[in-house]
Amino acid sequence: MNVITFLLTVGVVSANPSIPWWNIKAAQEQGPNVCVVEQVPGTNRNYYTECKYWRPRTICGNETIIKYECCEGYEMVPGQLGCTGVSPLTNVVETARNAGAGKFADFLEKTGVATELKQGLTVTLFAPSDEAFDAYVKTYGAIKPEKITSEKYRKLAMHHFVDRKLLSDQWGADKLIDSKLSRHKIRINKYSNGMETVNCELIMRKNQQATNGVVHIIDGVLIPDRYKNMGIVEAIIADGRFNVLAKALNNTNSIVERIKNSDVPHTFFAPSDEAFQKIPWSRWRKILEDKDTLEAFLANHVISHVVCLSGVISEHHAKTLGPQRRTLDCTSRGRSLEGQRLRQDFLHGLDGLVYLIDDVLLPDRAKTVTELAKDEKLGTFMQVVKNAGLEDAFENFDSYTLLAPSEAAIYSAIPDAELKHMETDREKAKEFVLNHAVFGKHTTDSIYDNQVVMSLDEKTPLRFQVYRGSVGIEDAVIEKADKQGSNGVLHVINKVLRTNNNSLDDVLKTNGNFSIWLQAMDKLLEIQPAEFQEFIRPSESTVAYTYFVPSDRAFKQLDQAKLDRLMNDSTYLTKTLKNHVVNNMMVSGGFQRDLRYAVKTEQSTVDIVKKNDTIMVNDARIIRCDMLSRNGVAHEINKVLLPENSPHPRRYLRRNRGSRRADRTRLLSSRSDTLRSRDIITNEQQ
Repeated sequence: MNVITFLLTVGVVSANPSIPWWNIKAAQEQGPNVCVVEQVPGTNRNYYTECKYWRPRTICGNETIIKYECCEGYEMVPGQLGCTGVSPLTNVVETARNAGAGKFADFLEKTGVATELKQGLTVTLFAPSDEAFDAYVKTYGAIKPEKITSEKYRKLAMHHFVDRKLLSDQWGADKLIDSKLSRHKIRINKYSNGMETVNCELIMRKNQQATNGVVHIIDGVLIPDRYKNMGIVEAIIADGRFNVLAKALNNTNSIVERIKNSDVPHTFFAPSDEAFQKIPWSRWRKILEDKDTLEAFLANHVISHVVCLSGVISEHHAKTLGPQRRTLDCTSRGRSLEGQRLRQDFLHGLDGLVYLIDDVLLPDRAKTVTELAKDEKLGTFMQVVKNAGLEDAFENFDSYTLLAPSEAAIYSAIPDAELKHMETDREKAKEFVLNHAVFGKHTTDSIYDNQVVMSLDEKTPLRFQVYRGSVGIEDAVIEKADKQGSNGVLHVINKVLRTNNNSLDDVLKTNGNFSIWLQAMDKLLEIQPAEFQEFIRPSESTVAYTYFVPSDRAFKQLDQAKLDRLMNDSTYLTKTLKNHVVNNMMVSGGFQRDLRYAVKTEQSTVDIVKKNDTIMVNDARIIRCDMLSRNGVAHEINKVLLPENSPHPRRYLRRNRGSRRADRTRLLSSRSDTLRSRDIITNEQQ
């Protein structure tokens, strides 16, 4: 076919999946029966679309160039626009030759198979392009003339035929078809990115009509030995290159049965025996001895659909049989799995594909907690672990939970001088690290509100809080949860943990800005000691409280009469102080932006709203948050929450049912089981 001289180079506009107008205009100018051919710059690769309108793609990092040629079956007529001449039909061998597979056509002639194909049989021929056939000869050696009629090459030729006419619109996502070679099948796949493959070789040009069938030009030779007339698990066990993996498969039935009993094909990225030599034997022994870890390991290598490497043209995330995803990619350097180069070394069987890989893919479950922390790029925290001399201890310690601050959390909370100091002061570094690790494996599906756990220093209790949609630990919130490793659990948190075992009184006295509040609490202790102990300052209870503490300036904003009443009327004093106390630990990170929270205090209900970085409690603003003590957490506010200004919970709900029926309101009771069926949440009115 003659190439129409117009070339159009266009970059991919990923934001809009439609065909750009300039592509449409250019195509219309070419005339009738003209189709798009995509060309990858710097290569000999052409993708024949058989479409008039086409959106250019990025293929393995290269933006394609669009050119136009006559569609299949047409040719140019001198003096006429487009392609108005009809090409004469020929047999499949000559059609393959004319479409760019001349060397394979010659091969068919020399093996004698071409003679059979010219005897009226209707077939589909998958013909390797000249470049593909040259690559085969380079890999497997030149075909000697005296051997070309041997059974080996005859089988090779027959494996490229299907005994019926098969057009591309008959292909599916994964279609197995008998080839002309006895007891062999070919696998056809069609992908959403427009790529189509046969036995994982790319189909470059399709639907070339012939007198006795149809020809599809492909980018590789179909090797008969790559097909195994068995399941992929049996193929791995029988292969001989996967002895270690075969032993693992024989040690568990779960993954094997999932593959065998599934209605969908799978792709197994199978590490070779050499790949297993890259990991310590002690680690592999632990994986083999733990049934759950072994199943997670195997599941991490299996994808529940067929992934042909030639069909991968950009980054692709594939779900494994486990919880994780594997990342495949294609660049100008080739295809990769998790950044490791992949070879086109594969088998295919009745229920999927097997790719040989040179590295094992350890799932989170097979990694230690410190390895998970490194995967999460928590470099600064792990450097402190190293400075503390705890690397080996954490590698070998069993059943713990690491609460590791993110990089942003560390750099926002720890001065450079302190980090520098921990490089040389091992005890300081050790104290810091152990305060961020607790005994036992704690995942968010088992953590409960106000749960107290002991840190690894065996001195510091830490308190979990359960919020709607998140979980907290002290004044931090878990950003990335439940990375489960072989010896524990990793949670990434948004703050450095700075615990404080002092009482609330001591914390407030140190600040020096809460003398009136402290005076009021002393007054309450004097007149109603029971109320004081039960609701305000539990000294030995594990219940954690939240205190909204007005500053001295806030109290002084009250008129003198109100302040005198507060200090002299015991009932009013009790109600006022209880209106500042919540029987639950609520840190600032637990409040989400633009939501309204109805929080039940020990006296009434207050309205809490977070706008940007400002938190309002009724009309009081929190001006300093998250002051920790052994009693819980305190927030400094700039106004006193007088009980007469806070509605009763029942009246609050009646008021909001009428005016905000469409809203949802969270009512946090003073009990520890606050986040249950009575919870309601309110969207902030804009």
